[in-house]
Amino acid sequence: MGQRVRPTAAETFAPADLLQGILVVSSFGFWAVVLGLMPVLLFRVWLAG
Repeated sequence: MGQRVRPTAAETFAPADLLQGILVVSSFGFWAVVLGLMPVLLFRVWLAG
């Protein structure tokens, strides 16, 4: 009777949450790089102009 046939909520949602977390972190890293490089690129264009 102690055996569970249905997976628990944690087992059901863990992979999706992990994937979403990875997606959020990667997109955050992407935006951090973009926003970090933007002033450098603008400064380069300003110097070139």
